[in-house]
Amino acid sequence: MTTRGQPNVRIRPLAGEAELDLVARRMRATLAEVIGPDGESMYTLEWLRDRVRQHLDGRHVGAAFVAELDGAVAGHTIVRREEGCGLFSTTYVDPAARRAGIAEALLERGEEWIRAQGLERAATHTAGGNTPLLKLYERRGYAVVFTDPDSGMVRLEADLTAGSRT
Repeated sequence: MTTRGQPNVRIRPLAGEAELDLVARRMRATLAEVIGPDGESMYTLEWLRDRVRQHLDGRHVGAAFVAELDGAVAGHTIVRREEGCGLFSTTYVDPAARRAGIAEALLERGEEWIRAQGLERAATHTAGGNTPLLKLYERRGYAVVFTDPDSGMVRLEADLTAGSRT
């Protein structure tokens, strides 16, 4: 899949151990960016690698997609089937490639995968202070449906049925 308006960006399935390792490292970077210094130490790299593998080897019904910008992996998203909806478990774009439509393209591709699974709802969880991600999802029709008062984490959901999206 090539993104609209970004001819140098291509969304495709994650391929190979090197990309799996890159995604795991970027998942760790996301935790540090969103949660702070403690986020990076929440999980080992091996645990994060295994988490990505779970979406690829059948332990979860899921998929991992990467965004290539001019031939280099600039971002990723991981989706899975969970509790009757499609869940975005992570989305990341390299800071140097942000604000170029890559996150939007990854979200769109993840939603396509969710619909292909016969699911009508999509969701994600993030820190309540993760303003860039909140704005991205809200632009696509997601709304906060739950806030954990202890952790400040929020759940965003959207209806993906044909008549509900613009």
